[in-house]
Amino acid sequence: MRRASLVAPLLLIGIGLLFLARNVFPELQLLDYLAKYWPLLLVIWGGLRLLEILVWAASSKPLPARGLSSGEWVLIVFLCFVGVSLHAVRGFSGWLPGSRIELGGLDIFGESYDYPLSAEKATGKAPRVIIETFRGNARITAGDVGSVKVTGHSTIRSLDQSSADRSNTQAPLEIDGDDNLVRIHTWQNRVSGNNRRISADLDIVVPRGASIEAHGRSGDFDISGVKGAVEISSDNASVRLEDIGGNVSVETRGSDILRAVKIGGSVDLKGRGSDIDLQDIAGPVTINGTFTGNSQLHNLTKPLRISTGYTDFSAEKVTDMRVTLGNLIGSDLTGPIRMTSSRSWDVSLSNFSNSLDINLNGGDVDLRPGLLPLAKMDVHSRTGRIQLALPQTAKFDLNASSSRGSVDNEFGDLLKLEPTGRRGATLRGSNGGPPVNISTDNGQIVVRTASAGDASPTVRIAPPAASPKQIAPSRPPQPVEQ
Repeated sequence: MRRASLVAPLLLIGIGLLFLARNVFPELQLLDYLAKYWPLLLVIWGGLRLLEILVWAASSKPLPARGLSSGEWVLIVFLCFVGVSLHAVRGFSGWLPGSRIELGGLDIFGESYDYPLSAEKATGKAPRVIIETFRGNARITAGDVGSVKVTGHSTIRSLDQSSADRSNTQAPLEIDGDDNLVRIHTWQNRVSGNNRRISADLDIVVPRGASIEAHGRSGDFDISGVKGAVEISSDNASVRLEDIGGNVSVETRGSDILRAVKIGGSVDLKGRGSDIDLQDIAGPVTINGTFTGNSQLHNLTKPLRISTGYTDFSAEKVTDMRVTLGNLIGSDLTGPIRMTSSRSWDVSLSNFSNSLDINLNGGDVDLRPGLLPLAKMDVHSRTGRIQLALPQTAKFDLNASSSRGSVDNEFGDLLKLEPTGRRGATLRGSNGGPPVNISTDNGQIVVRTASAGDASPTVRIAPPAASPKQIAPSRPPQPVEQ
């Protein structure tokens, strides 16, 4: 009787789990992971077969005449072909001879031919500069000039020189418009045929008061020094902005990094991508989409709103916050702070002020408020460990309960532990402060005294309540409901 191998069922289970993960987590870049790590399937396959043979040898059973069947060899060849093709198409390296294929179709069969580009047009002091249907990389800098000047080169991949020359003729660099509105055309969309592809690397100098609007298919944008607004939309682009005076709006379907430093207005990020780096933003920040890399947010002086479709987060001011997939760490945040998610998150917040409202499907929560007086807190995580470190002199009205888990009192005699049901417990205590409600369905709660390793508490004296005649007519910005 021929022995059946466990490899095929396990491989089928693994593939099924991959697609199930993609359905459950829409933000998962499944094709990118498969393109990069598909050789692991061969390694795991070979390891399982070797393990089977060792088990058969140890049990003194006859070994198979061949390590792999003919059908398995056919499947291996097919898997290698699909893996290599996917790896090349996703743009991770060059596998096809004489060329490489990048995501977005910038490069295909043939050789590269470069052509110089140069154009200039006089403008006013604050023109609106529009880059139309652009594919490639653009570096835009502002200076004390009275014109828009473009230099650089275009790169055309073609099977022969004559075809590249025709493509270059079809796609000239042109600048038109007037003193207030300037359009930069590369006419790359005029180039047709699968044997030719064109991209451009541009250095653009604009007046310091200019505003920028760019529409691209793929490539990078590096913009610095302009005092007007910046608006970018692209299928796949990395964006780096520095010292921008106006509002910033970026929408991408894919990006390696979106970086904005020293922005005088608001920042609005939409779409999909990987890393986000925001520093010294004077206006409100809105992030709406799926960004699966590392996000670093520093010195955001106005409200922050994050919405991913399954998670909403908001705060009125952020000094330091880092977000990775499933992990949020923040310090010196000003509330009201609100976070709701249908997914599991590990959250760590220290030195935060004003009210806190967290409702998670699961994950560990570590809270070290630090600042006095404490503000109202409502924290719930369906599963996971919730730890609250309170300054010894803090005033609060605590109610911490776990339906099916333990509640530990490491704060002191002020708090009293009460059994709840057969498996749960509740910890209560009050000394006249704001309500602090902590709850979990199936997890552990620890309430402890803040230690020297925690953020040092800063005592603030709350101003006396104002009478109706003393209330100023202006009001601070109110949080937006998610």
